[in-house]
Amino acid sequence: MWTEYDNQGFENEEDYIRSLKKDDSYHFSYSFEYIAKNYGNDNYDIETTNMEVSVNWSEAQLGYVFSYSIPEMYKIDASQGNGSEMDFFEDDVYWRLISDLENMSIGAEVIAIF
Repeated sequence: MWTEYDNQGFENEEDYIRSLKKDDSYHFSYSFEYIAKNYGNDNYDIETTNMEVSVNWSEAQLGYVFSYSIPEMYKIDASQGNGSEMDFFEDDVYWRLISDLENMSIGAEVIAIF
């Protein structure tokens, strides 16, 4: 069976994946909107905050792993209709991060987990 790594002279898939590694780590900051105050009937105040995302190479995972946090999460009230940190990451930030990584020539084959 032909594989990408065979064609490029690598002995195994792991060596091929390691060859795609760029820097050890990256840091990104993404702004996003949340509901500051929900008055009902589609009437609400919106505010903006940032999510900090770290992308680090993991030899154990053989790829880049993501971690993220919202330093001002204490301002975001779920009772106003907001989601969790994970919801904001998955719904808003994830696709921007993937696009930024692709623009840096870091493709899906080296993204291990988040």
